[in-house]
Amino acid sequence: MGHFEHYLYILTCADGSLYTGYTTDVANRVSAHQAGNGAKYTRSHRPVKLLATARFYSKERAMSAEALFKKLPKAQKLALIQKAASAPLEDVLRAELPGFGMDTSSEFVRRSLAQHADPAYKEFHHKLIPTVDPETIVGVRTPALRRIAKELARRSDASAFLEALPHRLYDENQVHAFAIGLEKDYDTAGALYDRFLPFVDNWATCDQLPVGVFAKDAEATLEHVERWLASGRCYTIRFGIGVLMKLYLDDRFDERFLARVADARMPHKENDASKDDIYYVDMMRAWYFAEALAKQEAAALPYLEQCGSKALLDEWTRHKAIQKAIESRRIPDAMKAHLRSCR
Repeated sequence: MGHFEHYLYILTCADGSLYTGYTTDVANRVSAHQAGNGAKYTRSHRPVKLLATARFYSKERAMSAEALFKKLPKAQKLALIQKAASAPLEDVLRAELPGFGMDTSSEFVRRSLAQHADPAYKEFHHKLIPTVDPETIVGVRTPALRRIAKELARRSDASAFLEALPHRLYDENQVHAFAIGLEKDYDTAGALYDRFLPFVDNWATCDQLPVGVFAKDAEATLEHVERWLASGRCYTIRFGIGVLMKLYLDDRFDERFLARVADARMPHKENDASKDDIYYVDMMRAWYFAEALAKQEAAALPYLEQCGSKALLDEWTRHKAIQKAIESRRIPDAMKAHLRSCR
């Protein structure tokens, strides 16, 4: 998989000297060196022969290994390469290359994603998230993502991965979402979410972000929600609505939340927001009102009933909310019949 093919490679040259480099395609790079197109040094020291490779899962990790390996005396380089006869060179370097150490948290996540990649699931899943570049999707199923997130959270360097935004891969964002969802401290979690939300670029990552920690301080969370709804960013707004839907439709319900969600929209003027952003916010608004009808019928029903000059919701969202409510198993048949008459 191209995302995870990062190599340190070592050549032996015609005069016995060693050349070390970084590549994502060892065979092509060695061919270039042999043809005199690889590097100035190897052009004048041909022929060259591939001596060893070490595979890593990120460019940063491979280039770090390259830089540290180049600093070693030749004898020490050869000693490490010799040890690679009984173990992968990357394992030898982790254990013995001065200054290199074990995998970073980012390398751990990428290695773990590579180990759980499912091409068939990638093909299926990318159709569900059309706003995401398919080339950034590895295809790791949710249970595996949650396990990776739990292992990440136990690492002493987990914060380094959480600070390494933006991530290149969709699945890295999924791990990030599940990892910060494990944070139990309210203030720490709030800071982690605020830092991550601007980088969320699809409905799946947004909707799978856990919200449980925000129930610990309902009043403070409403301040967060207000900022999220006023952010002007599609998935930050969507997340804020989701928090109101998941945490504030039961005992914490207040009718003013309905009005706030009705007003929480992306700018609809030309060039102010993409059609996708408008769609994914409005779909969440419709979902919210369908859920509100199931839990707070008296307060929510006018938003679905009233139209024209008395409308409390824009017509597109009102129709979508009605559709979702009619599809819901929690809405009584009599109410569904009434909603059909409101279309």
